[in-house]
Amino acid sequence: MLDLNKLNDHSRQFAHLLFREWPEWLQYARFDPFEDFEKEALLVEVPRPVDGSRHGLFITTSEWEISIGFGESFHTRFGAEGEPGEQDFHDAALSFLREFVAEQVVVATASEDGQWLGAWKVDRRREDLDALEVEPGTSLTVRSWLGTFDRTTIPDLDRGTDTT
Repeated sequence: MLDLNKLNDHSRQFAHLLFREWPEWLQYARFDPFEDFEKEALLVEVPRPVDGSRHGLFITTSEWEISIGFGESFHTRFGAEGEPGEQDFHDAALSFLREFVAEQVVVATASEDGQWLGAWKVDRRREDLDALEVEPGTSLTVRSWLGTFDRTTIPDLDRGTDTT
């Protein structure tokens, strides 16, 4: 198990907040092996509960920001330029995690012919998943933490929209 005291200050502060809320995630924590600049940065890779997918949730704390990703095609950052203070971006990252784990927020990814076009957060409290649209020939994949709202939509040029 990772010794949190060996993390850098920024990573340790966030780790204490993170593992206070999700202590079961500590088993997935380690130093970030991909980080050359900050060897004491945190990486947490939590498998998706619905299928144990290794492309579950990842959280990193390198370069004085927090990055949170899900699957192979989505990530978002907290603490990048313009955010007022450290506690604010810690709170924003934790808030996003709470909403994502509760499936209030899901992740949408658009692709065309297997090429990634973009990914974004969808707040289910404000947006109807059935109203999400993409151009013909573009596929839209929605993924949620527990898989409750998983779907792939592929508009067909001839027949309209096919949702699976």
